[in-house]
Amino acid sequence: MKNLLYIFAFALISCASSQINKFDNSDLVGTWNWTNTDGGFGNHIHKTPESLGKKVQLTLEKNYQFSIFEDSKETFKGTYTLTMKKAIYSNKEERFIQLSGDQQISGIILSGIIRLTKPNILEISDNNYDGLGSMFSRVE
Repeated sequence: MKNLLYIFAFALISCASSQINKFDNSDLVGTWNWTNTDGGFGNHIHKTPESLGKKVQLTLEKNYQFSIFEDSKETFKGTYTLTMKKAIYSNKEERFIQLSGDQQISGIILSGIIRLTKPNILEISDNNYDGLGSMFSRVE
């Protein structure tokens, strides 16, 4: 009986962990240039490649691998996960991206609610009230 309980518990854990990254990422796959970050209390934060003095590129691959380049030099590489979280602005479940190692670049949001606002414009929002959102344009 105890063995049966262990098998059942293992099956539950396996099923739960297999749900991570089962979300379609085909629309996100590609290379994205960071264009701006805006938001904050009273929408007072406005960052661009010019204001930060750096160009940032995010590459998302179909196999849930990512890489980040700053000024054409690879600075981070790893995996990303997609899960569903309730977005504070839409009040709906939306895709949430999390990079391995919780990679951060000052002034740029890389983990949060992720959506395409137009076919070639990607937005990542930190999902906080008075929070920040970063925009990326697809490299053609």
